[in-house]
Amino acid sequence: MSYSASEVKSGFFILFSITALLVMTFVVGGMRGGEKVSYQVRFGYVGGLEEGAPVYFAGKEVGKVKKLEVQNGEERPIVITIEAPNGLIVREDSPAYVDTLGMMGEKLIEIGPGSKDKPVLQPGATIEGQDPIPMHQMIGTLNTLSNEMVQMSANLNPLVESLNDLMQKNAKTIEELLKNINGTTQGLNKVLNGNQEQISKIIANLEATSANVRDMTDDLKHRPWRLVRKG
Repeated sequence: MSYSASEVKSGFFILFSITALLVMTFVVGGMRGGEKVSYQVRFGYVGGLEEGAPVYFAGKEVGKVKKLEVQNGEERPIVITIEAPNGLIVREDSPAYVDTLGMMGEKLIEIGPGSKDKPVLQPGATIEGQDPIPMHQMIGTLNTLSNEMVQMSANLNPLVESLNDLMQKNAKTIEELLKNINGTTQGLNKVLNGNQEQISKIIANLEATSANVRDMTDDLKHRPWRLVRKG
């Protein structure tokens, strides 16, 4: 079977288009996904985190939890393998902890960027995670605080009652004391207002005397022989 030149050209064009489409698909897919690398995060407690949970870096989702294993006999036995994009800068002091989406949402791992002056971890390195507080421990702490507040309130009640009794028993005395203080204050105000001119003169005289003493002191400091009487 022979083909015309136009049919051959059309065939080559279709083949070239399919090849270009496949190449673009792989290129775009590579740009979107990129090469993946893994890190290990060690915990003593993960609070229900499971494989497939999202991994966030500085608040942005970057990967998934690929594997979760228990290493018996270790002080912090939970080792989690996470997958992240190649080129992600994880540093020696980057914090890693278990968090949730919202109050009761999905469990996730959050990784912080760390300090700029710390070395960058290579793929495959281990990050020491920060253990979440178990729910029963949080409830126990809240119960302890609640009991302490109740006890504090019980201890304060006798003091408040004693103060109330004291106020009631001495209400008349306190009222008279306040009246006396008020009367004394009014009396002082009357004295000050009635002798304002004399008080101003006294203050002026004190200021003049102080100035004279200061001048005399300065003069004697520079001419101490004036203290010596002539024979």
